[in-house]
Amino acid sequence: MDNWCEISHDRLRQHATRSYRQGGGSRPDVLLIDIDGRKAVLKDHNACDQGFGQLLGPLLVSREAKALRRLDQIAGIPKLYATPNSRSLLMEHLPGEPLGQFGDNPAWEQFFIDFERLLREVHASGVAHCDLRSPENALICESNQPAIVDFVSCVFRGRRWNIISRWLFEQFSRADRGALIKLKKGVAPDLLTPEEERLLHEQTMLECAARWVGASFRNVSRWLLTKSAK
Repeated sequence: MDNWCEISHDRLRQHATRSYRQGGGSRPDVLLIDIDGRKAVLKDHNACDQGFGQLLGPLLVSREAKALRRLDQIAGIPKLYATPNSRSLLMEHLPGEPLGQFGDNPAWEQFFIDFERLLREVHASGVAHCDLRSPENALICESNQPAIVDFVSCVFRGRRWNIISRWLFEQFSRADRGALIKLKKGVAPDLLTPEEERLLHEQTMLECAARWVGASFRNVSRWLLTKSAK
């Protein structure tokens, strides 16, 4: 739909037909929008508690929008349609089911081959997802194709001169690959290779530190900026 940018935030919400996630605290609303049969997904940080939404909402939207623009040409990544306001973004609807909700799949082997290819393309474009441990962020779409959503926690590859940033990016990319192996173990453990089994038991100091920093930031921001923590 070429005119998504012309539709106001309020009108978009009036055409919500499904809630994928209910907002509140530090969580945004994630809504399926259907206007005359055209579908999109609205991620709306206006639904967060007021302090969190006002202070961090624009930053989170800007970060995810930057990632989606960078990954615009990759099939399996939702395209960014619009940012209706500073605390919301509208993106392509990819019909599919989260990996964590999917039952038996006789084609797991090909699915994970395609998933590994998709993740390589994402990393080659300079984006590390950083939250693939959540099976809700990996989708199985039509024709058994993988998709990746929710880039709010992503990390970008630094410029050539920024050696530290580029090294950190490689570590987060490695963590993404480890998360993919864990997803595979969760649904198709018989497909794990000996190398993947070995990597599964490796855990770098940086990965531990990154998770601790991320969890600490989320906990502190929720405590300071959301009502539910008071």
